[in-house]
Amino acid sequence: MSSDFKIDTTTTVVSLDALTVPCPDPQWEFRQYQEQVSLGNGSLRGMGLPVIVWTFPLIEDAQVAQLEAYKSTSHIYIQSKNRAGALAVYEVTMNWVDPRQDGDHMGGFRGFRSGLVIEFIVWGVVT
Repeated sequence: MSSDFKIDTTTTVVSLDALTVPCPDPQWEFRQYQEQVSLGNGSLRGMGLPVIVWTFPLIEDAQVAQLEAYKSTSHIYIQSKNRAGALAVYEVTMNWVDPRQDGDHMGGFRGFRSGLVIEFIVWGVVT
């Protein structure tokens, strides 16, 4: 069974496990807004575009390099889940929000990284 999570530079997205270097499924999070701001009355207000976050608890160096290649493309397409858990294809911009950029190096596990976080700014829903 192929991965529900997909990525590509065109709307014909490719399953993560069908890439040249197959990648594991990420843990995902869909945020309706980029950030929440506290208002003077104590309530919160959402600001910015929707965001999808993919977190890879354990990933190989070659998989990191493959995903990083999409970073140079201005807009890419991913298939991910929304807040309700339904799949959709989104037009996004990829950001690597962690200053380490490629996860923690794992001393006892050469060639692996832990905790890679990729943030996608959602520009629109394609399907």
